[in-house]
Amino acid sequence: MRKIAPFFVALGAISFGVPATLMKIARSEGVVNGPLLFWSFLSAVIILGIIHVARHRWLRYQHTNWKQLLAVMAAGTASGFTNTFYIQSLKLIPVAAAAVMLMQAVWLSVLLGSILHKRRPTRLQVVSIVLVLIGTVLAAGLFPITQPLSLWGLFLAFLAACAYACTIQFTAMLGNNLDPLSKTWLLCIGAFLLISVVWGPQIISAPVTFDTVKWAFWIAIFSMVFPLVAYSIFMQYLELGIGPILSSLELPASITIAFFVLGEKVDWLQIAGVLVIIGAVILPNVWGMRRQNQLR
Repeated sequence: MRKIAPFFVALGAISFGVPATLMKIARSEGVVNGPLLFWSFLSAVIILGIIHVARHRWLRYQHTNWKQLLAVMAAGTASGFTNTFYIQSLKLIPVAAAAVMLMQAVWLSVLLGSILHKRRPTRLQVVSIVLVLIGTVLAAGLFPITQPLSLWGLFLAFLAACAYACTIQFTAMLGNNLDPLSKTWLLCIGAFLLISVVWGPQIISAPVTFDTVKWAFWIAIFSMVFPLVAYSIFMQYLELGIGPILSSLELPASITIAFFVLGEKVDWLQIAGVLVIIGAVILPNVWGMRRQNQLR
């Protein structure tokens, strides 16, 4: 599992890059943010719930208790907060600026992991984080910015990064005795409950359309079901700091998908940023594999 863990965590991060394009398409068809988020998380809860029941992996047989179940559900609210803060920030600042702020989750997650596990990240991981941040600025096309930035918008995007960092760490730490799909289901229930409360007024007032449910289903697959399952199963097998670095692949994936699907312009500076991020992701993993081979 340790050998394939980086690959599947990377796929989970790449999957997180798909919903941004789907949300843009949905908004172009008149879908409102609140109902879109509500039906996305509800779809994830239903999909994982059906799988959970079909596999007969009942929670009472998984050596758990109500305290642990509630802790995992509470951790799931981090995903709901990430989506809420990020969507709100996009109303006030450009996508490029919001993307750069969201990628602060890389160093925030490493810092949080170091505090929780009482271990310092390695020098190589620190170098990788610095490269990720440099590549993020280039890949997002942050410069030049031709409009003034809202400090409130930047703060909301930073809160989204904090919530994303919590998602990365908590999926690796909590409920590891649970079946991974059961754990992911509980995480999605927690996120769904938060979204229902935060977006309640808009959910009640906005009409439910076929386009809302359709796009919500696909957003659920790419933003919750697949990445959270990948994180829940494989994140625990990674060394401290590797998971957050791998999660930075979300931005290159988002830019690449937007280029092919939406036809958004990508310049050479952004391509260079993508290559820097990919290099920063590969560096600690290749180095770690070499060290393992030397120790054998």
